[in-house]
Amino acid sequence: MAAVATSSAVLRSSFLGQNVAIKSTESSARTVATLSKGKKTAAKKAAAPANDELAKWYGPDRRTYLPEGLLDRADIPSYLTGEVPGDYGYDPLGLSKKPADFEKYRANEVIHGRWAMLGAAGFILPEAFNKYVPGVCGPEAVWFKTGALLLEGDSIQYLGATIPVNLAAATIAEVLLVGGAEYFRGKNASPLGTDLDTLYPGGSFDPLGLASDPDTLAVLKVKELKNGRLAMFSMLGFFIQAKVTGEGPVENLTTHLSDPFGNNLLTALGSAADRAPTL
Repeated sequence: MAAVATSSAVLRSSFLGQNVAIKSTESSARTVATLSKGKKTAAKKAAAPANDELAKWYGPDRRTYLPEGLLDRADIPSYLTGEVPGDYGYDPLGLSKKPADFEKYRANEVIHGRWAMLGAAGFILPEAFNKYVPGVCGPEAVWFKTGALLLEGDSIQYLGATIPVNLAAATIAEVLLVGGAEYFRGKNASPLGTDLDTLYPGGSFDPLGLASDPDTLAVLKVKELKNGRLAMFSMLGFFIQAKVTGEGPVENLTTHLSDPFGNNLLTALGSAADRAPTL
């Protein structure tokens, strides 16, 4: 009797207002433990933000890459918890399973998105100014033709002034400015500060104080990433357009809007052989 008493315990629980005695033995506990070994534990979910705007982009109820009804949230990888900006639950190749890979790819996407946004503006604005405001940029403002001018040793013009920049000077400037910025970011030490967030440093890098409010910063991170992703696809489109049509993005858009049915992707592909870009 003593052995039975020591190997069993009586638990009391409340069910519909009545105390119910539940016996639990060591053998049954071992059985439950054995069965539980093969059971998968549910992934820990991120807490839902209190702010309604933040809840759209963060947490377990955030927007996903497919609308409700087309995607079961249980199919979202467990490591995509909605804690970082731009997480729509999409990683079909499982590239971010390892936390170290996740952080690396996340940083690379943000940095490439920023460069793509600057590049897209550099592709569009000079050509638009040259087309609609003569004399601002020239003599050529289409992105690949401007590069050809540098290769030939010619100068370019901005706001009517000749800029004595050749290919060697442009290359040195890019190496110093772009390479220097990436060097300081990698070292997390620069004349403007040390031990900063390598992606969102703030401080001297935020002169307008846009990141002073944490909730506002969280939303701005999502907006930046969405625009960066769009810019990366745009840059790819600009490269393909130049190869197929031999023109810049502004001229492509103007031609398409003048006759959408006569100037579109299908007609451009049909005459691609005769419209290769010329320098």
